[in-house]
Amino acid sequence: MSRASTLEAALAVVPPEAGLGGAKIRALLHGYHARWSDSGYRPVQVEKVLHSPLWNPATGRRSRKLRIAGKVDLLAELDGALVLVDHKATSEDISDPASPYWRQLIVEGQLSHYLLLLWLNGVKADYAVWDVVRKPAISPRQLTKGERSSLSSTRCWFSQEFPSDEIDKALQTGRETDALYQARLRHDCTVERPQWYFQRRTIPRLDAEIHEYATELWDHGQEIVQIRRTGRHVRNSGACLIYGGPCKFLGICSGHDEPDSANWQRSAWVHPELPPLEGDGRGILTNSRIRTFQTCRRKHYLQYELGIERLEEEEREALVFGSLWHDTMEAYFNAMRGEANGNCTTADSVSEVECGAVARS
Repeated sequence: MSRASTLEAALAVVPPEAGLGGAKIRALLHGYHARWSDSGYRPVQVEKVLHSPLWNPATGRRSRKLRIAGKVDLLAELDGALVLVDHKATSEDISDPASPYWRQLIVEGQLSHYLLLLWLNGVKADYAVWDVVRKPAISPRQLTKGERSSLSSTRCWFSQEFPSDEIDKALQTGRETDALYQARLRHDCTVERPQWYFQRRTIPRLDAEIHEYATELWDHGQEIVQIRRTGRHVRNSGACLIYGGPCKFLGICSGHDEPDSANWQRSAWVHPELPPLEGDGRGILTNSRIRTFQTCRRKHYLQYELGIERLEEEEREALVFGSLWHDTMEAYFNAMRGEANGNCTTADSVSEVECGAVARS
């Protein structure tokens, strides 16, 4: 598969009905490909689900009630090193390496969670990389008189030629169509400001740091088991309005709704980011679950212990964007992996890193 075909595989994931959101993703994919296609990564495994028993690092004791799991976005080889890569999308500044966004990611536990899972499955990654895309801040805009005249005569917008019906639509409304906006955004993130949109940062993790995370994970697990016994799921009122909007359980916590009302249903599997592994998932610790537990014990109870979800819940734009971007990255690196590995198939065990990659013990 050629480099162009790798890009086409990712573009094909974006549904035609995605509208403006789809235009943003397509433009960013072109920019991402232009910035990183020659970076040298050889994908080894893509979107690999890992799970393991939960161990106490101090005693070697295995938990009888809890396991750990997670999905690794990308495991790749680069210059002989085995690299864990995680994709992220944000609205924050990523061009400045000293920005708060990067300072927070230095201490973020997600990479430690995945590095620990790899280690417990027999693979020692050499280091980890955050692969971050910044969501566009520009939107479709009105056309100036000069731009309308140029469009009418050249039928081009930011070096891309468009069919007459697309141009006519823009001229009639006096505003960029989604397709024209996509062309401008593509030019911006590919030619004008690629560093504003795309950054990668290497995050080393010492063995001692992974060991410390494993200890913290065990402690969180013990807290969860203890809270199950006491039934004391303490609310954190400071977390009700974080992440850009009200917590989805705010109605329940404030007494305006009940878990057993017609607005809610019980989840058959409480980890939507993972395929079902065993049971209902209430005995599995993921990075998302640990972050929820750290944020609010009551939210953790409702989401992962009681296991309720809204029957009709409108997804926030940020979550939709992030989910679609992950889908395109999965397609992109699967296509790249197919190009590099020919007919090689993914081994069922992550410790059997395929096609020449060496597992670190």
